[in-house]
Amino acid sequence: MHSIAPLQVEHFHIEQLSTEREAHHVEYVLSFIVEGQLQMSHGETLTVTAGSVVLVPAGVPHQLLSGHGLQIWWVGFCPGCLGLHENQGPMLPFRQVRLGASPAVSIDPARRALLAQYFAELKRLSAAAGPANPELAKSLLNLILAEVGSAMMPVALTRDALVGNVLDYIQLHCCRPLSLAEVAAVVHKSPAYVTHRVKLATGASVGQWITSNRLHQACTHLLHSSATVAQVAELVGWQDVTHFIRQFSKRFGQTPGAWRRQQRDHGR
Repeated sequence: MHSIAPLQVEHFHIEQLSTEREAHHVEYVLSFIVEGQLQMSHGETLTVTAGSVVLVPAGVPHQLLSGHGLQIWWVGFCPGCLGLHENQGPMLPFRQVRLGASPAVSIDPARRALLAQYFAELKRLSAAAGPANPELAKSLLNLILAEVGSAMMPVALTRDALVGNVLDYIQLHCCRPLSLAEVAAVVHKSPAYVTHRVKLATGASVGQWITSNRLHQACTHLLHSSATVAQVAELVGWQDVTHFIRQFSKRFGQTPGAWRRQQRDHGR
């Protein structure tokens, strides 16, 4: 998806889901599986059953493999547009997933009907008012995220502590010059060992994770500032604006300037 709105809500009925291409969303995505079952790849192959919520942070590679008899509530949103941050409050479940926690969260059966009502009300509000009532929409989203946060198992945030530490360090320091050697030194391992572990756990290299995090930060700057493309490139760690434009275009199918214009037109 190349366009992004502050918040979008959809309700899908899908009898048979075919394999889709690997995706890297610009927005944060939350899906509530009301009925049916699906398989997805998110570092590993997961089977997600009815009553579960799937969290996909922006920039994290994932792939839908198959599904049947699906009824799904889907929300995609821009945290910056709503005054939210991944490292704070209700957004923490997304951070846990980014650091390696399972993206599929099973909701207590006694809470599922209420959760579906939150989605339905968010959909009604979105359809009736569009971008109006942003605080009410944000309140409903916070209630949904609170339900998910309460349901997450109180276990370690990552299946692989080393990989979690690497991804955390990359996210915090990606907007300055950052090398594989520096990342490896932080976790006291060799670059080759870190490369192997990250690739094995996530399917992406350390360099790809650095690029993905930088591009997500670039989208935030393009959406919420008047900085030029060259200034954005520097803000997110690229000294060569041409290389930044090439990487951005490869990911999103258009230049940063064209993407920014599309988002502003989309938000009117």
